[in-house]
Amino acid sequence: MEIILLNNVKKLYDNELYASVIPTASLLHTLLQNDRSVATSELEYQVLLYYGNACYYERQYRVAIKHFNAALLMRKSMIRYKNVHLAAIENTCEQFGEIETRYRLATCYRDLGEHSQAVATLQALPAKSRTPKVNMLQAKLVQQGGSSNTTEAILAYKDVLRECPLAMEAIEALLELGVNGIEVNSLVVNASNVPKNIEWLSNWIKAHAQMYSRNHLEASKTFQSINDNTKFHQNEHLVTLIGKSLYYYGNSTQAQLYLEMAAMINPHNWDAIMPLSVVYEYNQKLQGLDKLTAQMTNIHEFTSGHWFVMAQSFYAHGMLEKASSFAYKALTLNPRNVEAQLLRGKICLRTKRHKDGIHFFRAAQCVANYRFEVYKGLFYCYMGMKRCKEAQTMCALAVRYFRNLPRSYVMFARTLIHSSHPHPKKSAKKVIGKALEIDEYYAPAVALMAELCQAEGETQEAIALLKKQVINYPHYRLFTMLGDILAGEKDLNGALEYYTTALSMEPTYQRALEGVNALGKVSWSNNKNEQDTSMTSSTNQDEEWPIECDEPSIEAVELLSSPAVAHDDGESDTFSDPFWQDVDAELTN
Repeated sequence: MEIILLNNVKKLYDNELYASVIPTASLLHTLLQNDRSVATSELEYQVLLYYGNACYYERQYRVAIKHFNAALLMRKSMIRYKNVHLAAIENTCEQFGEIETRYRLATCYRDLGEHSQAVATLQALPAKSRTPKVNMLQAKLVQQGGSSNTTEAILAYKDVLRECPLAMEAIEALLELGVNGIEVNSLVVNASNVPKNIEWLSNWIKAHAQMYSRNHLEASKTFQSINDNTKFHQNEHLVTLIGKSLYYYGNSTQAQLYLEMAAMINPHNWDAIMPLSVVYEYNQKLQGLDKLTAQMTNIHEFTSGHWFVMAQSFYAHGMLEKASSFAYKALTLNPRNVEAQLLRGKICLRTKRHKDGIHFFRAAQCVANYRFEVYKGLFYCYMGMKRCKEAQTMCALAVRYFRNLPRSYVMFARTLIHSSHPHPKKSAKKVIGKALEIDEYYAPAVALMAELCQAEGETQEAIALLKKQVINYPHYRLFTMLGDILAGEKDLNGALEYYTTALSMEPTYQRALEGVNALGKVSWSNNKNEQDTSMTSSTNQDEEWPIECDEPSIEAVELLSSPAVAHDDGESDTFSDPFWQDVDAELTN
């Protein structure tokens, strides 16, 4: 009877009726346990493998682990006693070999969150017998385990590339782990089975190396050259990478175009959809975000990406408690969801829970230390906690790590401007000049330079700078700034023109509306003082960051220079001289 049952188990398994295999194999396993006279080791070994693999396919991982471990233990016994049937059994079904069994056992452990057990299972295999699939899983487990020693992961990824040189996931992982792009490129092009005529692959590797080394703008250009000069034009992965590079760089307007294109090509491309939802919020395109969110509600299978888009929508609409809850669900499904970690950090900044914010930004830093938002978020958290030395460190790291990113210089310059020390203030204009050297049309840098010029009485320079910007990249906030400056110069017609232009782009923009009302109420020839007061009130709203919409309130920075703030930790209320002087010297060199 046991042979008949085994043949039926085999037939059910071969026809992929795994749910039916489980009870039948269970009956046969019990029979063999109760009647040891018919229970040969080869028969019991096969039953355990059929049973374990059926549970694996049905995602009954705990049961699968039990039977896989029992099968591996029995296999050791069969090898010890030189069972002649073992080779025949494993040759009958390719899924019954030790390598595949250990791979599936490790997968079960991984899906249950037991990463150390999964790694130990794979490490039991001799290095020479590990397949690319095994090496890839082992490398990912080590990398995702958060260990500071990434050598094992790097070696495993390299073993993958030696046999499979087009394993893009392994290429990107090596570059993300800090392996030099030249070394990775050499490893790929020198592989014995690398395809011919793939010159584009070197640029692909170069672009990823640039992205993970924080040269985001250069990365976008390299990806763009592949898009323009090869037959991969408008491939969804390539377009996504261009959009993500621009998003990391801080050019949310251009990033939106590419991410929208990628999402249009593949509506389930979460690598594009998640940053697109953030970009919509940055760009104040809430209708686009609402449309994106509506698409999510029509899907019954929720992934980490689904939950994140919902969380981002609630965040954009000011519903912070729900946003935090949904971001938590996103992280439950994928703890390495960087966007969800950053969102929870931003929510903590909004609600002034700075200690919790540090936790989330640090978690994001462990996964993606190439993201500027990590250092910016940590900077504001430390400022909110009045821990000035840590804030200094974050600001300095942002400038040093992101030397080709104008966003870091803008943040540094803002800090210098609000310092109570006169010397750092004088360096602010030079710092912003560095940002404009990198990108002369970076809107936050243009706006800040215009503010500095106006503060120093260089009004015409400020006007010329803003006019040049709006010709190429019109933005309602910049038009409003022009209106404010011209109103202060008593050019009423010019001011009205720019306020009107701003309102045509954003009819509800309060600052432009107040500017128009001020023009209608104040007599500029007889009430200069009143107008000055009115315009000062208009320009001193809580909009210190007129373009980059993701920045928090300036209150955190003002803590540096406010003499009324009590510092319980006894630290200075300004950035120390060595800090800004060291960074200033680096900028000069």
